[in-house]
Amino acid sequence: MKMKKLLILIALTGIILLGGGYVGYRGYKVARQHRLVKQARMFVAKSDYRKALLVLQRAVKYNSKDVDACRLMADVADAMRSPAVLIWRSRVVELNPHSTPDRLALAQTALAVRDYTTATNALERVSADDKKKAPYHNVAGTVAVAANLLAEAETHFLEASRLEPQNAVHQLNLSVVRLHGTNAAMLAEARGALKSVSENTTNAALRCQALRELVVDAVRHNETNAALTLTKNLVGQTNSTFQDKILRLDLLRVTQKPEFKPMLATCQREAAEDPAKVQAMATWGMSKISPQDTLVWLTNLPASTQTNQPVPVLIADCYAVVKDWTGLQAYLATQRWGADLEFLRHAYLTRALKGRELTGAAKAEWELAVKTANNQKQALGMLLRMAAQWSWMSEGEELLWAIVNRFPEEKWAFSALSQVLFQGGRTRPLMQLYSQQVKRFPSDLSIQNNLAMTAMLLEAKELKPHDIARDVYAKASTNISYASTYAFSLHLQEKDAEALKILEALKPKDLENPSIAGYYGLILKSTGNSSKANTYLDLASKIRVLPEEKKLFDRAKTGA
Repeated sequence: MKMKKLLILIALTGIILLGGGYVGYRGYKVARQHRLVKQARMFVAKSDYRKALLVLQRAVKYNSKDVDACRLMADVADAMRSPAVLIWRSRVVELNPHSTPDRLALAQTALAVRDYTTATNALERVSADDKKKAPYHNVAGTVAVAANLLAEAETHFLEASRLEPQNAVHQLNLSVVRLHGTNAAMLAEARGALKSVSENTTNAALRCQALRELVVDAVRHNETNAALTLTKNLVGQTNSTFQDKILRLDLLRVTQKPEFKPMLATCQREAAEDPAKVQAMATWGMSKISPQDTLVWLTNLPASTQTNQPVPVLIADCYAVVKDWTGLQAYLATQRWGADLEFLRHAYLTRALKGRELTGAAKAEWELAVKTANNQKQALGMLLRMAAQWSWMSEGEELLWAIVNRFPEEKWAFSALSQVLFQGGRTRPLMQLYSQQVKRFPSDLSIQNNLAMTAMLLEAKELKPHDIARDVYAKASTNISYASTYAFSLHLQEKDAEALKILEALKPKDLENPSIAGYYGLILKSTGNSSKANTYLDLASKIRVLPEEKKLFDRAKTGA
């Protein structure tokens, strides 16, 4: 008995020691993590982003869910103009979904890379209380400007100004929006306000922004001499940026001034040691000079610059634009872009292999690209944008399926995929998509309605489409789409009199909607009103419909 108690005591002691050892190890990891993040902040404070990046890579390897480390990684990627910035901003929001500052930062980053879907989604999910605050309205207004929704942007900036009347940024933004208008008095007032800020404000950053907006306005109205004067003033400001020099450089190019070539050489020399400036210079050069000349410049940069993002991506992009597939493949073969961007390297390599018509190798490489994206939402989104840019329809559809399956809350992906399938006339996969979404969002009547319609067109009785159509109509009988689906259900059940009654309860204008008219014509034909039916069937022929719908309408029209 004593021996048994001794064994139990030894066992318990072991468990305690093991537990203590684990806690001690975990505590060591936490302390190590804090030291790495602190060290990274010190490098960031010194603008030594390369060393900060190396330290942060170790930190996120210790703990990939450390919000502070991920946020700092996003800041460093932003400073270096790395394409990974969107991935890190998105990861921070995934880890900290209720943080409005992180959502606003994601929206601004997405806007900078023209990912309007991510920007809009980030703003939509800001809490109701924070949507009443000035920072939200300021960013929402900026996103609206990018989408050319100027009235909406003005509303946001007016509200931001009301909430923070002392904040000159909101007034400046309001003036910028009004510069896009046509009212002469308002234009003059906006220009006057920006001119006042550019001359009198004690805020150097705001002064520079006012000058930039005045330059853009002058260029928009072909006032090149005024624009040149303004850019000269701008680049002379203490808080001017390298992008301001690019702005002046482009004006010198357009006006064919003799200062252009010397300034071009100066800008290229200044950018050579700074990947962020290389990005600005290369982006401008590809669109304003030539991709080939830009590629030559990039590949002659110092080796230390060429190995830092975003330079490798820029070089790959130049190779792709000039369609030097052999050069692109050779360049990428020796590259490694790190865990965050390796999927992009595989995507560019796929482009090179496709360009060389090496179909099998390209397929394998694309599979690697998708696999390396590791089911990260922003990585898959970046691949999707590349597929769209290169007109890769099948790869784009594959990515949409992946996003829909992995991130069902991303409604834009569902909408995009359903549109792709509809445009391709692929009714069965469309039905499968709706069936899948109904399980995820059982209260969404629109998806239920679409499932019922596609299932009826394909005679998929196992999905009980008639029951679905009846239930959806019962819940929203004034919806013309739901009424049309239910009427079609009644028609298939040989209840044409009831079907006709459902549709004729709609407004005459609704019946002329081409998406409704075909079904109205079909039912009119079945009830013997052929002449009236053909009028509505003709309306349906003006829009794209699914193959099964076209067959139904054509048969009704010909009387077959």
